[in-house]
Amino acid sequence: MQTGTEIARPRGRPPGFDRDVVLRAALQRFRTYGFAATSLDELADATGLARPSLYAAFGDKRSLYLAALARTHDWLTESFRQLREADRPMPRMLRAVFRAGIDTYLTGEVGPSGCIAVNTAATEAVTDPDIRAALARILELEDREIEAALRQAGSPTPRAHANVVTAVLHSLSVRARAGESREALERIAQDCTDLIVAASAVDSPPPPA
Repeated sequence: MQTGTEIARPRGRPPGFDRDVVLRAALQRFRTYGFAATSLDELADATGLARPSLYAAFGDKRSLYLAALARTHDWLTESFRQLREADRPMPRMLRAVFRAGIDTYLTGEVGPSGCIAVNTAATEAVTDPDIRAALARILELEDREIEAALRQAGSPTPRAHANVVTAVLHSLSVRARAGESREALERIAQDCTDLIVAASAVDSPPPPA
């Protein structure tokens, strides 16, 4: 008997199957509609794969969603690596973080969809321990990497400043889904940047005489 999250018996992958391309397409559908509201037929439509092929590649809908969250974690890991390697001064580094977030949040299949973790996994995390763990893993990555980038850029209190930056990023994701304009989101990001840069200048020790 088939349930809402099961797929018909697998029949193998189609020729030319690219797992990453399929996963990206599924991720975008989940990011826009969320886990519960995305049906298997919609995932088949988004990925171009029949339901049996999806099952063969990923398992049920929940497994595919968890794979999408894992891919998000991998993408963020690479993005933060590039951020650290760029070694920008603090204002430019913060602008890069916020610009990347806003650029992502304002995309989506039918309108600005925000972040898959903040806007969809947070809903499912209440009742699903695996999704809760995947969400926590993404949040821990953001906290750790933004703190490291701020420390590298000279923040005197990198953990506190990272808490502020991640909180603002999550707010921007929600606001993007609520329809706020790019200009409004960029003003919030600039306000946060200005406050952290000013606080760092005040709290930094004076240069040696």
